[in-house]
Amino acid sequence: MSIHIEKLTPERKADFFDFFDNRAFTDHSEWAGCYCLESHLRSENDIEYRADGIAVRREDRRSVAENLIDAGIMTGYLVYNGSVPIGWCNAGDKTAYEPIIRSDMFNTVETIPGKTKIVYCFDIAPEYRGKKIADMLLRRVTDDARAEGFDAVEGYPFTDDAYAYQYRGPQRLYEKHGFKLFREADWVCLMRLEF
Repeated sequence: MSIHIEKLTPERKADFFDFFDNRAFTDHSEWAGCYCLESHLRSENDIEYRADGIAVRREDRRSVAENLIDAGIMTGYLVYNGSVPIGWCNAGDKTAYEPIIRSDMFNTVETIPGKTKIVYCFDIAPEYRGKKIADMLLRRVTDDARAEGFDAVEGYPFTDDAYAYQYRGPQRLYEKHGFKLFREADWVCLMRLEF
């Protein structure tokens, strides 16, 4: 394997869509069309909405993701094996994640751009899971956050370790990288690493 990690940029969006359309959910076709939008859309009564209040239909999710990438709102890291994208980590400035900053559960300190970077999601192609790729991604996120001048990194793992698809990463992954439990709710932990 020739694994390397690259930041998502508008120039790499074709790789982002290649990953989500062809490898991300080969074991869960019901999740096709995710495009990691949960972190950027708010949901009410089973309808998802953009930040400006416009409802998003399932068939429009791809174009919403493309617009967010082009605007620099959806950020993160693509993992490649050679030239093939095989993984994704949704990570960026906390202020770009409307559902997070609107939720009391995720309030930690004053939400100011450039202060807190978050890790929202890890998605690894099925045949690459269990190969420490999420570990490499979290290390890259924290290293970059330090270098970019952020004060902290947060992650939001599920409290139920038995949940089959830990797309937010398990709590032990964050602990391994020095994150501390900041708050716990019925379904999610708020893990925080301060610099």
